[in-house]
Amino acid sequence: MSHYDQFAPFYDTVMGDRGDVIDIISDAITHHHPAAKSLLELGCGTGSIMAGFADNFELHGIDQSANMLQIAQHKLPSATLHQGTIAGSELHQQYDVIICVFDTLNHLTDYSDWQKLLASTKKHLCSNGLFIFDMNTIGRLQTLSSIPSFIQDFKTGTMEMIIEPVAANEVIWHVTIQEPAADGAIQVYQERVHEASFPIDQVTAELATRFEVLERFDSNHEQPTDSSDRVYFVCR
Repeated sequence: MSHYDQFAPFYDTVMGDRGDVIDIISDAITHHHPAAKSLLELGCGTGSIMAGFADNFELHGIDQSANMLQIAQHKLPSATLHQGTIAGSELHQQYDVIICVFDTLNHLTDYSDWQKLLASTKKHLCSNGLFIFDMNTIGRLQTLSSIPSFIQDFKTGTMEMIIEPVAANEVIWHVTIQEPAADGAIQVYQERVHEASFPIDQVTAELATRFEVLERFDSNHEQPTDSSDRVYFVCR
């Protein structure tokens, strides 16, 4: 699994605004747990999602990338951040809300790691706590892998992304960043990011062994299928 260390300085610029994801999480918390005060993000990256909750929550995050965490800590100096895996982590604390969004869960390519994450999440939730996460579906990964490649210009350089299918439910994102250096040379940064998905009914059944599934919807707020785009779950 990529640690995003090469990608970290460019991540926020390339990925853009994540206000829509923040709104979905905020609506779920307001509806299902308005008294919540503490929030843990699994795979918090540069902290851009957590920043949307800085005014009202005690913030905590965990990520494997030291470089991403350094950016997050600068952005959110009062947040408590941990470096480590999101699969089976042990933080010795409980939280009102735990989130795992922007297809972070898909970065775990073995289903056993999804099970470890769910077990660990349940252990880290306070009574009545919420677990809110999203996932790319198998259909979305297959659609993305059918795209030959795409190039995106940003303020200081160019990103090229090639999505390689490696199994019916798994892809590798080949990310290449090119940025002009001060001496006129081109600096190249590369990441290989694995993603995998699993059937929605399988994931839902797994969740039901540990949580109450309060909501399940796709990016159009409709009933999700394995051909949907991104699917959101809200669990207690």
